[in-house]
Amino acid sequence: MKKKILSITPFFPPEVGGLSSHVFNINSNLVKLGFDVTVIAPKHILNGISTWPDNFSQVFRLSSIYLPGWPYPTLTSFSFPLDLGLKIDSIIKNGNYDIVHVHGHHFPTSWMGLRSAHKYNIPAVLTLHGLYALNPNLLGGKSLIEDIFNKLVFRRILSKTTSVIGLTNQITNYAKQYGKKSINYFTIPNGVSVSRYKDNIKRKAEYRQKYHIGEDKIVIIFCSRFEKVKGIIEFALAAKNLVKNDKIEIIIVGGGSLESDVRSIVGGTKGIHLIKWQPAESIHELYIASDINITPSKFEALPLTIIEAMNAGLHIVYTPVGGMIEILKEYSMKTVLEKVTPDEIQKVINNLISNFPIYDVNDSLAYAQQFDWDKIADDTSKVFLQSFRK
Repeated sequence: MKKKILSITPFFPPEVGGLSSHVFNINSNLVKLGFDVTVIAPKHILNGISTWPDNFSQVFRLSSIYLPGWPYPTLTSFSFPLDLGLKIDSIIKNGNYDIVHVHGHHFPTSWMGLRSAHKYNIPAVLTLHGLYALNPNLLGGKSLIEDIFNKLVFRRILSKTTSVIGLTNQITNYAKQYGKKSINYFTIPNGVSVSRYKDNIKRKAEYRQKYHIGEDKIVIIFCSRFEKVKGIIEFALAAKNLVKNDKIEIIIVGGGSLESDVRSIVGGTKGIHLIKWQPAESIHELYIASDINITPSKFEALPLTIIEAMNAGLHIVYTPVGGMIEILKEYSMKTVLEKVTPDEIQKVINNLISNFPIYDVNDSLAYAQQFDWDKIADDTSKVFLQSFRK
């Protein structure tokens, strides 16, 4: 008989972003491994989000209200179910689930899921996607409010979990400071479909032709949500000056609340390709068409864009925040961006372009290919097996 998994997440497709993509991909691969997966995710009361996709037994969408973006714009990601968790409680009580798998410790939907799982004595696995998630103005994102939250609330959240998965060792070790020793702790990273990159990495020229990119250009790609925390405005301002060098072309992929600002800065600029979100089936083409990936985030957990860029064999420019330092430790083709300002981005990129290194990428690609969804789903299934009721 299939083991029943209830996955509770603050973000789920068609919403975009790394957490949404992670939850979809990990659960899709768990289904392939034979698990019966049901998903609970919020729905903005003003948005008619469909229940796409239908890979799972059922997707419950909870009508929710979202916080205003004050004093931090990141607060708009925090949702509260209108029924204060009654439906979550009912689903868990009556669903006969073997595991409740909760994503993200900052979100009320997640807290409610852990509370009900604990109430009905169902093992709960909590995946932590980051440490800090509030202040987009500060490199690292740390704030006094979140320090207080972690000491007062995070400890209680962990007390209701059976197992904790951190995307990086840094995250896992942080949880250990507040959780009981009896909790099972694991580190399992984010992932990509490695085969898409491995099978197509030699098609760079073909992909450049497809997206009308110069064959002899040095191509820089930014792929992320258009939000303040991602450094998109600073990069857009830098990009407009960078393409004055006719050796450079720039791809900006994404969407979000700052899209109109980005378009007003770079729209129509020769050498800048502004592209909307691409499905997982084709995003590899844009990475493979590129030479350099830039991730100028002010805080991160373990962004998919880094793993995608590694599998495409790109040189990576990144800020030293969150899991990026850890995940890139064994990857040789990288440059640190110490400050997220247009001037600093231009300086770092121009220095890199003027001495653009030629590497034997084979060792780096071998390292990158360990971050495959098949392996990550298999490792997660082993966590479930250790967490099931005896």
